[in-house]
Amino acid sequence: MFNVNKIYFSIVFLSLISLFSCKKDVDEKGPEIKFNTPTENQTFNVYDYVTVNATVTDDVKISSVAVSLLDVNQNYAHTTLPFTVSSPSMTLNMAYFLDNIHLETGFYYIKISASDGTNDSHKFQKIYLVAVPKTLTAIYVVSNTGSSQTNLSTIDAAFTSIVPYNTFSGDHLASSVSSYHQQAYMCGNFSGNFTGHVLAFNSPKFIISPVPSSNPYFTGYYNNDRDTYVARYDGNIKGYNYSGGLMYNASALSGYYAQHMCFNDGYLVAEEKEIFTATKKLVTYFPTGSVEKNCALTQDVVAFCEMDNSNVFVFGNVAGQATIELFDRVNNNLWSPYFFALASGNLLSALKLDSDTYLLGHSNGTIYKYQYSSNSVTTYLTSYTAVKLKYDDVQNKLYVVETNRITTFDLSTLAIVNTINSTETILNVHLLYNR
Repeated sequence: MFNVNKIYFSIVFLSLISLFSCKKDVDEKGPEIKFNTPTENQTFNVYDYVTVNATVTDDVKISSVAVSLLDVNQNYAHTTLPFTVSSPSMTLNMAYFLDNIHLETGFYYIKISASDGTNDSHKFQKIYLVAVPKTLTAIYVVSNTGSSQTNLSTIDAAFTSIVPYNTFSGDHLASSVSSYHQQAYMCGNFSGNFTGHVLAFNSPKFIISPVPSSNPYFTGYYNNDRDTYVARYDGNIKGYNYSGGLMYNASALSGYYAQHMCFNDGYLVAEEKEIFTATKKLVTYFPTGSVEKNCALTQDVVAFCEMDNSNVFVFGNVAGQATIELFDRVNNNLWSPYFFALASGNLLSALKLDSDTYLLGHSNGTIYKYQYSSNSVTTYLTSYTAVKLKYDDVQNKLYVVETNRITTFDLSTLAIVNTINSTETILNVHLLYNR
Protein backbone atom coordinates (compact mmCIF):
# COMPACT_ATOMS: atom_id res chain seq x y z
CA MET A 1 0.00 0.00 0.00
CA PHE A 2 2.87 2.32 0.87
CA ASN A 3 4.55 1.66 -2.48
CA VAL A 4 1.32 2.41 -4.38
CA ASN A 5 0.87 5.75 -2.62
CA LYS A 6 4.49 6.63 -3.21
CA ILE A 7 4.19 5.89 -6.90
CA TYR A 8 0.95 7.94 -7.13
CA PHE A 9 2.53 10.89 -5.35
CA SER A 10 5.52 10.79 -7.70
CA ILE A 11 3.25 10.84 -10.77
CA VAL A 12 1.26 13.83 -9.47
CA PHE A 13 4.44 15.68 -8.51
CA LEU A 14 6.02 15.13 -11.92
CA SER A 15 2.77 16.20 -13.66
CA LEU A 16 2.67 19.46 -11.69
CA ILE A 17 6.30 20.18 -12.55
CA SER A 18 5.57 19.51 -16.20
CA LEU A 19 2.46 21.70 -16.11
CA PHE A 20 4.28 24.66 -14.59
CA SER A 21 7.17 24.21 -16.99
CA CYS A 22 4.78 24.34 -19.94
CA LYS A 23 3.11 27.47 -18.60
CA LYS A 24 6.47 29.21 -18.67
CA ASP A 25 6.61 28.56 -22.43
CA VAL A 26 3.09 29.92 -23.19
CA ASP A 27 3.16 33.19 -25.16
CA GLU A 28 0.60 35.43 -23.44
CA LYS A 29 1.74 38.81 -24.70
CA GLY A 30 0.87 40.33 -28.06
CA PRO A 31 3.17 42.50 -30.16
CA GLU A 32 3.98 46.01 -28.99
CA ILE A 33 3.04 48.84 -31.37
CA LYS A 34 4.36 52.40 -31.22
CA PHE A 35 3.14 55.17 -33.57
CA ASN A 36 5.64 57.69 -34.89
CA THR A 37 3.34 59.21 -37.54
CA PRO A 38 0.68 60.43 -38.02
CA THR A 39 0.56 62.59 -34.92
CA GLU A 40 -2.51 62.87 -32.72
CA ASN A 41 -5.30 64.95 -34.37
CA GLN A 42 -3.24 65.62 -37.49
CA THR A 43 -5.40 66.96 -40.34
CA PHE A 44 -5.63 65.44 -43.82
CA ASN A 45 -7.75 66.00 -46.89
CA VAL A 46 -9.54 63.14 -48.59
CA TYR A 47 -7.24 61.99 -51.45
CA ASP A 48 -4.15 62.74 -49.34
CA TYR A 49 -1.60 60.07 -48.43
CA VAL A 50 -1.18 59.46 -44.70
CA THR A 51 2.38 58.47 -43.84
CA VAL A 52 2.02 55.68 -41.30
CA ASN A 53 5.31 55.07 -39.50
CA ALA A 54 5.43 52.77 -36.49
CA THR A 55 7.57 50.15 -34.77
CA VAL A 56 6.15 46.70 -34.10
CA THR A 57 8.02 44.28 -31.85
CA ASP A 58 7.34 40.92 -30.19
CA ASP A 59 9.32 38.65 -27.88
CA VAL A 60 8.71 35.61 -30.11
CA LYS A 61 7.61 36.55 -33.63
CA ILE A 62 5.29 38.75 -35.70
CA SER A 63 3.03 36.85 -38.07
CA SER A 64 0.90 39.67 -39.49
CA VAL A 65 0.43 43.44 -39.50
CA ALA A 66 -2.42 45.46 -41.03
CA VAL A 67 -3.35 49.14 -41.30
CA SER A 68 -6.98 50.33 -41.37
CA LEU A 69 -9.06 53.49 -41.15
CA LEU A 70 -11.95 53.57 -38.65
CA ASP A 71 -14.64 56.20 -38.17
CA VAL A 72 -15.26 57.94 -34.86
CA ASN A 73 -17.43 55.00 -33.75
CA GLN A 74 -14.56 52.64 -34.63
CA ASN A 75 -16.35 51.10 -37.60
CA TYR A 76 -14.18 50.32 -40.62
CA ALA A 77 -14.39 53.26 -43.05
CA HIS A 78 -11.84 52.42 -45.73
CA THR A 79 -9.43 49.80 -47.05
CA THR A 80 -7.47 47.49 -44.75
CA LEU A 81 -3.92 46.97 -46.00
CA PRO A 82 -2.14 43.78 -44.78
CA PHE A 83 1.64 43.26 -44.59
CA THR A 84 3.61 40.00 -44.62
CA VAL A 85 6.35 39.89 -41.97
CA SER A 86 8.84 37.26 -40.86
CA SER A 87 10.87 38.77 -38.03
CA PRO A 88 10.07 39.62 -34.39
CA SER A 89 10.77 43.31 -34.99
CA MET A 90 9.92 45.65 -37.83
CA THR A 91 9.53 49.29 -38.75
CA LEU A 92 6.31 49.94 -40.60
CA ASN A 93 6.58 52.80 -43.08
CA MET A 94 3.83 53.14 -45.67
CA ALA A 95 1.61 55.69 -47.43
CA TYR A 96 -2.07 55.07 -46.72
CA PHE A 97 -4.08 56.56 -49.59
CA LEU A 98 -7.40 58.17 -48.62
CA ASP A 99 -8.95 57.53 -52.04
CA ASN A 100 -12.56 57.27 -50.90
CA ILE A 101 -14.69 60.22 -52.01
CA HIS A 102 -17.41 59.22 -49.55
CA LEU A 103 -15.32 59.96 -46.45
CA GLU A 104 -16.99 62.80 -44.59
CA THR A 105 -15.36 65.58 -42.59
CA GLY A 106 -14.62 64.55 -39.01
CA PHE A 107 -12.40 62.54 -36.70
CA TYR A 108 -11.15 59.08 -37.67
CA TYR A 109 -8.63 56.56 -36.35
CA ILE A 110 -5.64 55.03 -38.10
CA LYS A 111 -5.53 51.51 -36.66
CA ILE A 112 -2.53 49.21 -36.69
CA SER A 113 -3.25 45.56 -35.89
CA ALA A 114 -0.47 43.05 -35.24
CA SER A 115 -0.46 39.36 -34.32
CA ASP A 116 2.17 36.86 -33.24
CA GLY A 117 -0.07 33.99 -34.28
CA THR A 118 -1.48 33.58 -30.78
CA ASN A 119 -2.10 37.06 -29.43
CA ASP A 120 -3.40 40.16 -31.20
CA SER A 121 -2.59 43.79 -30.48
CA HIS A 122 -4.20 47.01 -31.73
CA LYS A 123 -3.07 50.61 -31.60
CA PHE A 124 -5.11 53.67 -32.61
CA GLN A 125 -4.13 57.18 -33.64
CA LYS A 126 -6.83 59.83 -34.00
CA ILE A 127 -6.70 62.04 -37.11
CA TYR A 128 -9.02 64.62 -38.67
CA LEU A 129 -10.23 64.41 -42.27
CA VAL A 130 -11.62 67.14 -44.51
CA ALA A 131 -14.09 65.82 -47.09
CA VAL A 132 -14.05 66.47 -50.81
CA PRO A 133 -16.36 69.47 -51.36
CA LYS A 134 -19.81 68.37 -52.45
CA THR A 135 -20.75 69.68 -55.90
CA LEU A 136 -23.78 69.37 -58.16
CA THR A 137 -22.64 67.59 -61.32
CA ALA A 138 -25.85 66.98 -63.28
CA ILE A 139 -29.61 67.50 -63.31
CA TYR A 140 -31.67 64.60 -64.64
CA VAL A 141 -35.22 64.89 -65.91
CA VAL A 142 -37.60 61.92 -66.08
CA SER A 143 -40.41 62.42 -68.59
CA ASN A 144 -42.71 60.67 -71.05
CA THR A 145 -45.20 61.23 -73.83
CA GLY A 146 -47.27 58.14 -73.05
CA SER A 147 -47.27 54.91 -71.06
CA SER A 148 -45.05 52.85 -73.38
CA GLN A 149 -41.73 54.64 -72.79
CA THR A 150 -39.96 56.68 -70.11
CA ASN A 151 -37.24 59.14 -71.07
CA LEU A 152 -34.22 60.17 -69.02
CA SER A 153 -32.62 63.48 -70.01
CA THR A 154 -30.21 66.06 -68.63
CA ILE A 155 -30.37 69.85 -68.43
CA ASP A 156 -27.41 71.61 -70.00
CA ALA A 157 -25.07 73.80 -67.95
CA ALA A 158 -26.74 77.00 -69.15
CA PHE A 159 -30.15 75.67 -68.10
CA THR A 160 -31.53 76.39 -71.55
CA SER A 161 -32.23 72.96 -73.04
CA ILE A 162 -33.23 69.44 -72.04
CA VAL A 163 -30.82 66.96 -73.64
CA PRO A 164 -31.99 63.34 -74.29
CA TYR A 165 -29.86 60.76 -72.48
CA ASN A 166 -31.63 57.37 -72.62
CA THR A 167 -35.03 55.76 -73.02
CA PHE A 168 -36.59 52.94 -71.02
CA SER A 169 -39.42 50.89 -72.45
CA GLY A 170 -42.62 50.41 -70.50
CA ASP A 171 -44.55 52.54 -68.03
CA HIS A 172 -43.27 54.41 -65.00
CA LEU A 173 -43.91 54.10 -61.27
CA ALA A 174 -40.90 55.83 -59.75
CA SER A 175 -37.26 56.75 -60.28
CA SER A 176 -34.21 57.99 -58.42
CA VAL A 177 -30.56 58.89 -58.88
CA SER A 178 -27.85 57.73 -56.49
CA SER A 179 -24.94 60.13 -56.00
CA TYR A 180 -23.20 57.53 -53.85
CA HIS A 181 -23.12 54.93 -56.63
CA GLN A 182 -23.45 57.34 -59.59
CA GLN A 183 -26.39 55.35 -60.91
CA ALA A 184 -29.96 55.98 -61.99
CA TYR A 185 -32.85 53.68 -61.11
CA MET A 186 -36.07 53.38 -63.11
CA CYS A 187 -39.05 51.35 -61.94
CA GLY A 188 -42.15 50.50 -63.96
CA ASN A 189 -45.64 49.74 -62.78
CA PHE A 190 -47.38 47.26 -65.10
CA SER A 191 -44.91 46.89 -67.96
CA GLY A 192 -41.71 48.77 -67.13
CA ASN A 193 -38.61 47.05 -65.75
CA PHE A 194 -36.83 47.87 -62.53
CA THR A 195 -33.44 48.92 -63.89
CA GLY A 196 -30.18 50.04 -62.35
CA HIS A 197 -28.26 52.19 -64.83
CA VAL A 198 -24.59 53.26 -64.69
CA LEU A 199 -24.57 56.96 -65.54
CA ALA A 200 -20.90 57.29 -66.49
CA PHE A 201 -21.23 54.63 -69.21
CA ASN A 202 -24.93 55.03 -70.00
CA SER A 203 -25.38 51.29 -69.64
CA PRO A 204 -27.56 48.99 -67.51
CA LYS A 205 -26.13 47.52 -64.32
CA PHE A 206 -29.08 45.18 -63.77
CA ILE A 207 -32.63 44.66 -65.05
CA ILE A 208 -35.50 43.02 -63.16
CA SER A 209 -38.48 42.45 -65.43
CA PRO A 210 -42.15 42.38 -64.40
CA VAL A 211 -44.51 39.52 -65.11
CA PRO A 212 -47.22 41.06 -67.35
CA SER A 213 -50.82 40.71 -66.13
CA SER A 214 -53.97 42.74 -65.64
CA ASN A 215 -52.63 43.82 -62.22
CA PRO A 216 -49.62 46.04 -61.58
CA TYR A 217 -46.37 44.20 -60.90
CA PHE A 218 -44.39 46.88 -59.05
CA THR A 219 -46.47 48.90 -56.57
CA GLY A 220 -44.08 50.74 -54.26
CA TYR A 221 -40.62 52.29 -54.36
CA TYR A 222 -38.05 53.83 -52.02
CA ASN A 223 -34.37 54.73 -52.45
CA ASN A 224 -32.03 56.04 -49.73
CA ASP A 225 -29.19 56.88 -52.15
CA ARG A 226 -27.44 53.55 -51.46
CA ASP A 227 -30.10 50.84 -51.62
CA THR A 228 -33.46 50.55 -53.38
CA TYR A 229 -36.62 48.97 -51.99
CA VAL A 230 -39.33 47.80 -54.39
CA ALA A 231 -42.79 46.51 -53.44
CA ARG A 232 -44.83 44.15 -55.61
CA TYR A 233 -48.51 43.39 -56.03
CA ASP A 234 -47.95 39.86 -54.68
CA GLY A 235 -47.02 41.39 -51.30
CA ASN A 236 -43.27 40.99 -51.55
CA ILE A 237 -41.02 43.88 -50.54
CA LYS A 238 -37.46 43.47 -51.81
CA GLY A 239 -34.35 45.52 -51.06
CA TYR A 240 -31.58 45.62 -53.67
CA ASN A 241 -28.02 46.93 -53.58
CA TYR A 242 -26.42 48.90 -56.40
CA SER A 243 -25.61 45.76 -58.41
CA GLY A 244 -29.11 44.30 -58.15
CA GLY A 245 -28.21 41.90 -55.34
CA LEU A 246 -30.99 41.08 -52.88
CA MET A 247 -30.22 42.46 -49.40
CA TYR A 248 -33.65 42.83 -47.73
CA ASN A 249 -36.83 40.77 -47.66
CA ALA A 250 -40.23 41.58 -46.17
CA SER A 251 -43.86 40.73 -46.83
CA ALA A 252 -46.91 42.97 -46.73
CA LEU A 253 -49.82 42.06 -44.48
CA SER A 254 -51.80 39.11 -45.84
CA GLY A 255 -54.05 40.30 -48.66
CA TYR A 256 -52.25 43.68 -48.90
CA TYR A 257 -49.52 45.24 -51.02
CA ALA A 258 -47.17 48.10 -50.18
CA GLN A 259 -47.17 51.49 -51.88
CA HIS A 260 -45.20 54.43 -50.42
CA MET A 261 -42.35 53.46 -48.11
CA CYS A 262 -39.65 55.05 -45.98
CA PHE A 263 -37.18 54.08 -43.27
CA ASN A 264 -37.12 55.53 -39.77
CA ASP A 265 -34.17 54.61 -37.54
CA GLY A 266 -33.76 51.31 -39.40
CA TYR A 267 -37.48 50.42 -39.33
CA LEU A 268 -39.38 50.21 -42.61
CA VAL A 269 -42.67 52.14 -42.60
CA ALA A 270 -45.05 51.26 -45.43
CA GLU A 271 -48.43 52.39 -46.70
CA GLU A 272 -50.28 49.16 -47.51
CA LYS A 273 -53.55 48.71 -49.38
CA GLU A 274 -55.87 45.74 -49.24
CA ILE A 275 -56.16 44.12 -52.67
CA PHE A 276 -59.96 43.93 -52.93
CA THR A 277 -61.03 46.96 -50.87
CA ALA A 278 -59.96 50.55 -50.21
CA THR A 279 -58.77 49.66 -46.69
CA LYS A 280 -55.26 50.85 -45.85
CA LYS A 281 -52.79 50.22 -43.06
CA LEU A 282 -49.61 51.92 -41.94
CA VAL A 283 -47.23 49.04 -41.22
CA THR A 284 -43.92 49.08 -39.34
CA TYR A 285 -41.27 46.43 -39.89
CA PHE A 286 -38.36 45.43 -37.68
CA PRO A 287 -34.91 45.92 -39.29
CA THR A 288 -34.96 42.15 -39.88
CA GLY A 289 -37.95 42.53 -42.23
CA SER A 290 -40.62 41.00 -39.98
CA VAL A 291 -43.79 42.95 -39.14
CA GLU A 292 -43.68 44.79 -35.83
CA LYS A 293 -47.10 46.49 -35.74
CA ASN A 294 -49.67 48.35 -37.83
CA CYS A 295 -52.39 50.97 -37.48
CA ALA A 296 -55.32 52.22 -39.56
CA LEU A 297 -54.57 54.65 -42.37
CA THR A 298 -57.30 56.72 -44.03
CA GLN A 299 -55.27 58.89 -46.41
CA ASP A 300 -53.68 58.23 -49.79
CA VAL A 301 -50.04 58.99 -49.06
CA VAL A 302 -48.21 61.49 -51.26
CA ALA A 303 -44.96 61.57 -49.28
CA PHE A 304 -43.33 60.41 -46.08
CA CYS A 305 -40.95 62.95 -44.51
CA GLU A 306 -38.90 61.78 -41.55
CA MET A 307 -38.97 64.36 -38.75
CA ASP A 308 -36.61 62.56 -36.36
CA ASN A 309 -35.67 59.02 -35.32
CA SER A 310 -39.14 58.32 -33.91
CA ASN A 311 -41.57 60.44 -35.94
CA VAL A 312 -42.51 60.56 -39.61
CA PHE A 313 -44.75 63.13 -41.27
CA VAL A 314 -47.37 61.57 -43.54
CA PHE A 315 -48.57 64.02 -46.20
CA GLY A 316 -51.43 63.07 -48.50
CA ASN A 317 -55.12 63.28 -49.28
CA VAL A 318 -58.39 61.99 -47.81
CA ALA A 319 -61.23 61.94 -50.34
CA GLY A 320 -59.48 64.54 -52.48
CA GLN A 321 -58.63 66.84 -49.58
CA ALA A 322 -55.04 67.57 -48.49
CA THR A 323 -54.09 66.44 -45.00
CA ILE A 324 -51.13 66.45 -42.60
CA GLU A 325 -50.54 63.64 -40.12
CA LEU A 326 -47.63 62.69 -37.90
CA PHE A 327 -46.75 59.06 -37.23
CA ASP A 328 -45.27 58.29 -33.81
CA ARG A 329 -43.53 55.06 -34.79
CA VAL A 330 -42.52 53.98 -31.29
CA ASN A 331 -46.09 54.21 -29.94
CA ASN A 332 -47.73 53.23 -33.27
CA ASN A 333 -49.86 56.37 -33.19
CA LEU A 334 -50.95 58.35 -36.27
CA TRP A 335 -52.36 61.75 -35.34
CA SER A 336 -53.11 65.21 -36.79
CA PRO A 337 -50.79 67.95 -35.48
CA TYR A 338 -52.49 70.61 -37.63
CA PHE A 339 -56.05 71.16 -36.42
CA PHE A 340 -57.26 73.48 -39.17
CA ALA A 341 -58.57 72.75 -42.65
CA LEU A 342 -56.07 73.00 -45.48
CA ALA A 343 -57.00 74.68 -48.76
CA SER A 344 -59.53 72.76 -50.83
CA GLY A 345 -57.94 70.38 -53.28
CA ASN A 346 -55.22 67.75 -53.53
CA LEU A 347 -51.74 67.73 -52.15
CA LEU A 348 -49.34 66.90 -55.01
CA SER A 349 -45.91 66.97 -53.38
CA ALA A 350 -44.05 67.54 -50.13
CA LEU A 351 -40.47 68.46 -49.28
CA LYS A 352 -38.60 68.52 -45.98
CA LEU A 353 -36.34 71.58 -45.61
CA ASP A 354 -35.42 70.79 -42.01
CA SER A 355 -37.00 68.89 -39.11
CA ASP A 356 -39.38 71.79 -38.43
CA THR A 357 -40.12 73.13 -41.94
CA TYR A 358 -41.90 71.46 -44.88
CA LEU A 359 -43.08 72.70 -48.27
CA LEU A 360 -46.37 71.45 -49.69
CA GLY A 361 -47.24 71.58 -53.40
CA HIS A 362 -51.01 71.98 -53.81
CA SER A 363 -53.30 71.44 -56.79
CA ASN A 364 -54.59 75.03 -56.49
CA GLY A 365 -51.27 76.34 -57.81
CA THR A 366 -49.89 77.38 -54.42
CA ILE A 367 -46.87 76.10 -52.52
CA TYR A 368 -47.43 76.30 -48.77
CA LYS A 369 -44.94 76.26 -45.92
CA TYR A 370 -45.84 74.14 -42.91
CA GLN A 371 -43.97 74.81 -39.67
CA TYR A 372 -44.38 72.23 -36.92
CA SER A 373 -43.15 74.33 -33.97
CA SER A 374 -45.64 77.13 -34.63
CA ASN A 375 -48.28 74.75 -36.06
CA SER A 376 -48.74 77.10 -38.99
CA VAL A 377 -49.39 76.84 -42.72
CA THR A 378 -48.55 79.94 -44.75
CA THR A 379 -48.38 80.77 -48.45
CA TYR A 380 -44.84 80.34 -49.77
CA LEU A 381 -45.12 80.68 -53.58
CA THR A 382 -48.06 81.21 -55.88
CA SER A 383 -48.76 80.30 -59.53
CA TYR A 384 -46.79 77.04 -59.37
CA THR A 385 -48.56 73.67 -59.45
CA ALA A 386 -45.68 71.64 -58.08
CA VAL A 387 -45.89 67.93 -58.87
CA LYS A 388 -42.40 67.55 -57.33
CA LEU A 389 -40.23 69.71 -55.08
CA LYS A 390 -36.45 69.32 -54.78
CA TYR A 391 -33.83 71.07 -52.68
CA ASP A 392 -30.18 71.58 -53.68
CA ASP A 393 -28.32 71.99 -50.38
CA VAL A 394 -25.06 72.93 -52.13
CA GLN A 395 -26.36 75.98 -54.00
CA ASN A 396 -29.31 76.56 -51.65
CA LYS A 397 -31.79 76.30 -54.52
CA LEU A 398 -35.38 75.11 -54.63
CA TYR A 399 -36.50 73.20 -57.73
CA VAL A 400 -40.21 73.51 -58.46
CA VAL A 401 -41.25 70.83 -60.94
CA GLU A 402 -44.49 71.27 -62.86
CA THR A 403 -45.99 69.10 -65.58
CA ASN A 404 -44.15 70.96 -68.36
CA ARG A 405 -41.86 73.40 -66.55
CA ILE A 406 -38.96 73.45 -64.10
CA THR A 407 -38.21 76.62 -62.14
CA THR A 408 -35.37 77.16 -59.70
CA PHE A 409 -35.38 79.68 -56.85
CA ASP A 410 -32.77 81.09 -54.54
CA LEU A 411 -34.08 79.73 -51.26
CA SER A 412 -32.86 82.74 -49.27
CA THR A 413 -34.65 85.37 -51.38
CA LEU A 414 -37.12 83.27 -53.41
CA ALA A 415 -35.85 85.07 -56.50
CA ILE A 416 -36.18 83.06 -59.72
CA VAL A 417 -32.82 81.73 -60.93
CA ASN A 418 -33.76 79.65 -63.97
CA THR A 419 -36.81 78.43 -65.87
CA ILE A 420 -36.99 75.75 -68.53
CA ASN A 421 -39.98 74.31 -70.39
CA SER A 422 -40.54 70.75 -71.58
CA THR A 423 -42.63 69.46 -74.46
CA GLU A 424 -42.95 66.15 -72.60
CA THR A 425 -44.75 65.41 -69.34
CA ILE A 426 -42.23 65.77 -66.51
CA LEU A 427 -42.47 62.94 -63.98
CA ASN A 428 -39.52 63.83 -61.76
CA VAL A 429 -36.24 65.70 -61.47
CA HIS A 430 -33.13 64.28 -59.79
CA LEU A 431 -29.97 66.05 -58.66
CA LEU A 432 -26.67 64.20 -59.04
CA TYR A 433 -23.73 65.17 -56.86
CA ASN A 434 -20.09 64.11 -57.04
CA ARG A 435 -20.45 62.03 -53.89
